[in-house]
Parts: sequence; structure tokens; C-alpha cells
Amino acid sequence: MEFDPRNPDMARPGDGGLGQPIAISLDRVDEIATEVQRLVKAGRESTAWELIRYLHPADMGSVVASLPRGSREAMVRVMSPETVAWMLRQMNPVEAGRVGTRLGVKVLSLVFGQLHPAQALATLRRLPFLRPHKVAESLDRPLEDEGALAHGPDTAGSLMVAELPIVDAGALVQSARQNLGELAETRDKITHVYVLIGGELAGQVSMVDLALADDATPVRDVASPIVATVTTDTPAEECARLRRHYNVTQLPVVDGPRLTGVILADSLLGVTVEQDTRQMQQVANVAGETVDGPLAGSVRSRLPWLTVNLGTTFLAAAVVALFESTLTQVVVLAAFLPVVAGQGGIGGTQTLTLIVRAIALGELAGVEARRLLLREALLGLLHGVWLGVLVAAIAFAWKQNPGLSLVLGVAMLGNMVIAGSVGAAVPLLLRRMGLDPAVASAVVVTTATDVFGFLLFLGLATASIGLLT
Repeated sequence: MEFDPRNPDMARPGDGGLGQPIAISLDRVDEIATEVQRLVKAGRESTAWELIRYLHPADMGSVVASLPRGSREAMVRVMSPETVAWMLRQMNPVEAGRVGTRLGVKVLSLVFGQLHPAQALATLRRLPFLRPHKVAESLDRPLEDEGALAHGPDTAGSLMVAELPIVDAGALVQSARQNLGELAETRDKITHVYVLIGGELAGQVSMVDLALADDATPVRDVASPIVATVTTDTPAEECARLRRHYNVTQLPVVDGPRLTGVILADSLLGVTVEQDTRQMQQVANVAGETVDGPLAGSVRSRLPWLTVNLGTTFLAAAVVALFESTLTQVVVLAAFLPVVAGQGGIGGTQTLTLIVRAIALGELAGVEARRLLLREALLGLLHGVWLGVLVAAIAFAWKQNPGLSLVLGVAMLGNMVIAGSVGAAVPLLLRRMGLDPAVASAVVVTTATDVFGFLLFLGLATASIGLLT
């Protein structure tokens, strides 16, 4: 790996070179993590450190976070506090927050307690999803400007940095370059220099324009308008939307007309990934859970929804019980109940996922709900025709019963239409009611497809009992 003087513990590898690639594959990260775990378990933390000291900070963080708690703390003790802080500052903010969460407040307090307050503060501000004020409060000595950590963990204030390049509109391009050169850690992450008039934000200059302009060019001649701004209490979700919608690489944070900070490109990308992940987790009702998190957190996240789902399955069971006499006469119907309900559930979930994603990305602006429902119902009809014919053919080849094949095919067709319609209608209805469509939609859609699927299948079978026996 390339030597980085900002890492105090990193020494230049003897056989290294500036042309060596830094990135490694996930498989290689997994191999190194396995070997590090083995070495730490054997009490050879110093040897384990030699394995990871030349890795990219993101890979180093992944390896450290993968260790069991005791091994993780032993590994951190081998690393200097400066190295731990350097690693977290160089990582994607969201990933740094996750690694910091794995390390825990106790370990981070021990690390940051040995750092210079300014260095500790700069590192804590890179951990927006860790609620860094808890770490700051646990330190023996207060941090300067600790109020900067008071912003909520899901706001623009928690994502922004205060170190940013500014230049007066009346200055020359040379001054803007000098201001940029005076920055420390954020210099290589800045994409725009901000232009002020009378201390108020008036425009921006991109790095490309700044590089191509002559030193004597007035800044106002190469400045461009600000696309979007946010305040310190703007939700992170809105920051992610602005990044996607306007394709911005930085977001200036303002207090009225005055510039107070900036959300850098990696933070914007990180919060976008974080919001998309949360949406995906909410659809499955496992929001906030991680694969290696504490069992208690997983229980709190999953058990309530599993309990709700249990109640809805009894509703589906009650529907089946209504047709007990039909099932007694044609027992083979029971074998096909999961086919109708399961296929409808999959179809409804496909539509639901698409609609929830479109809502999250703002893709439904101007789209009429009626047109959307008709589209998904038509898709359900087209899918139902094919699947109905296919399942009818399979049932006939299996049971040699034309009546059963007809009932099963029609029920499949009807349930796929219902699945498409309900999968689109439920999230739209919940959004209109002011509820988060990602949280409860999956349970409602699954219940609807089960109940209506059983009603269709067993109802048709009851009406056509003469064809089945």
C-alpha cells in the first residue's frame, strides 16, 4: 500500500511502490480477518497488527470490527489512539459510524481520551450515526466546541464539517486557491469553493473551473449559482434526496444567508446508502438491525412484527376453516393452497418494493394513483394469465382432474391481479394517511394475498364442487 504520512503507525513497506493498487477484494478481506482473529485469539496481537497496518482504512476498519468484543479491544490496544482516529476519519462516514458502534463508547472513550481535544473532536464529527455526544460526555476533559456534537444523528448538522474554503466575490482565483491550500484534512474531499458577498453565501466555484482559470481571473467570472442549501436541522433523508435529485456533490449548510458548514461528497453518498438501507430493512421490518448486532436488539426489532404477522395468519386460517366441508370432500385442494397464496404474496411484494422505492426516491411526483393502480393490475393480469395456464397444466398432469386445473388456474389469475392492485394501493394509502409505507405495507399485502387467494380458490372450488368430484 502507498505510504500515508497521516497514519502515525504506518511505515513504508520495504518492497512497496507508488504504483501498487490499494484496493483488495472482499475475499481477501475475509481471509485477512480470519487470520487476524486466529492470531489475536493466540495472544499475538502485534503480529496481527502487522497484517493490517498497510491496508486501506476501510479494510482495516472492517477487519477490526469483525473481531469478537474481547479480541477487538485487544487489537485496539495495540494500535495507537492516533491510528484509530486516523482510520475512522479516512473511512466513509457511515461505515466509520458502524465501526465506531462496534467498538463501543467505552473503547472509544479510552482512545479519544488520549488524543488532543481538537483531534478527538474532528474524529467524533465523522461518526454521525454513533451519537458521538455520548462519547464526548464520557471523556475526563471537555472538548473545545463540544456544542458542535449536539446536532441530532440524522440531521445535516451531524453530517457537516466546519472546515471549508471560502472566497470573496471580488477576489481573484489565486486567492481561492490559496484558501483551498490552507485547509487540512478536508482539502482532498472538497469539490467546490464557496463565494461570499458581504459575508453571505452568493455562489460557488467548482474545482475544475478553479484549476482551468487564470490566477488573475476575478472569482465572480467563474462562479456559478448555488443549487441547493440546507440548515443544521434538515433531516438526513432530505439531504439524500437533494443529492439524488440535483446530482450535487456537496451541500452547503446555512443559517439564514450565512454559511456555517458543508456536507462533503462522501458524507452525502454515505447518508444516501444509509437511507436506502433503512428503507430496505423497513420493508422486511428489521430496521436498525445488523447481522452481528446484539441478540436483544434483534428480538426488539423482529418479535413485534412476527407477533403481528402471527395474528394475520390466524385470519387466513379462519378463511380456510370456512371451507372445511369442501376440503373434506376434495382433500387434494389442501395441497394447492400454498401455491395460490405463495405466488400472490411474491407478486404483491414485487409491486410493494417497487412502489416504496419510488416513494423514497420521489419518482411518483405527478403520477396519478389511478393510473398506477391500473398499470399494476394490468401487470398482474398478464402475469396471472401465464401463471394460471402453467399451474393448470401442472395440476392436470399431476392429478388428471380437469375441474381442479380450471379452478386452480382461475384462482391464480385472480390472485395475481389482486396482488398487483393491493401491492400498489397499500403504500399509497399509508402515505396519504401520513404513515411510513415501508413499515407496515409488507404485513398488509401478504395478509391480503393470503386471504383473497384462499377465498378465490376455495370459493371457486365450492361453487364447482361437481367438477372436482
